[in-house]
Amino acid sequence: MKPVKLGIIGLGRLGLEHARNIHHQIQNAKLTAVCSVMPEELQSASEQFKPQMVTDDYHEILRNPHLEGVVIATNSQTHCEIICAAAEAGCRYVFTEKPLGMSMDEVNRIKDTLEAHPGMLLQVGYNHRFDPDLCAAKQKVDNGFVGDIILLRIESRDQAGMEEFIVKFSPTSGGFIADMMTHDYDTARWFTGSEAETIYGIGGVYAYMGLKQHDDMDNTAILMKFKNGTMVVLTASRNSAYGYHAPMEVFGTKGGIAIGANSYRDRLQWMNADGVSRDCSEWFYDYWRITYRAEMQAFADCIQQGGTPKVTMEDGYKSVEWAIKATEAVKEGKVVTMD
Repeated sequence: MKPVKLGIIGLGRLGLEHARNIHHQIQNAKLTAVCSVMPEELQSASEQFKPQMVTDDYHEILRNPHLEGVVIATNSQTHCEIICAAAEAGCRYVFTEKPLGMSMDEVNRIKDTLEAHPGMLLQVGYNHRFDPDLCAAKQKVDNGFVGDIILLRIESRDQAGMEEFIVKFSPTSGGFIADMMTHDYDTARWFTGSEAETIYGIGGVYAYMGLKQHDDMDNTAILMKFKNGTMVVLTASRNSAYGYHAPMEVFGTKGGIAIGANSYRDRLQWMNADGVSRDCSEWFYDYWRITYRAEMQAFADCIQQGGTPKVTMEDGYKSVEWAIKATEAVKEGKVVTMD
């Protein structure tokens, strides 16, 4: 069976990683077209991947009749525009990085556009659903290992030392909660099979003072009651001094599951007069590397074999809807009820 021909729009930090995975790791896919508004990114991608099409106009990617799938990895502000243009251009399979949109107006526009063009299948980039350890834990939960879930606790801590990038990125990110914590809300929805009912949170700027000018945050804690009664706690930080860390705990009536309690980069231990130490993961991509490859593999398989994406437009919609409410809860210091 011939590999599916993919085009990618956006070649920044994560877009370039997707391009590398498609080119080097996904055996049933071929990186056929690349697009970026940054000339240096296009030149680098052209030299690395030798694609048939190199363009700074994403419409050319969407109109390319030889492409079987399109990957959108541009900044968050452009997702809505490109997704809608892809649907209107008749693209059959589209993968988009999260968030789906920056506001309810945007995600409703996407929803309406896809309903008007029902032939398009959209996969949203919530890559945590493709982590083998999380998948194994989810299977245990589904099989009744923990009984009824009482508490779900998820933490996400980005490595420190990226203040300049984080402050610069903030205005186009959708905000800390939308950019970082919707991954964890999506995981909570996946594990519980439910939605948030009430949300309360606190947070602020503790380390990166430049975020204050953007009315953004670098540390947040959110407590929720889900509609099925589960208590869910999400915490996130932009400045973990020891490296990237993403532990999770599922506690139920019959038992519990702990995932990633420590952020070890490898199995090495260093021992001397100062004691025993281990290196931690340095940044999020090292920790989740396998999941980015797996989600792109799933996208190629979906095109080639048919079927429904594991993370759909509805999942992306729900995450944006939650992020807006959660941001309101944190910034206004009140309990917010989901409609």
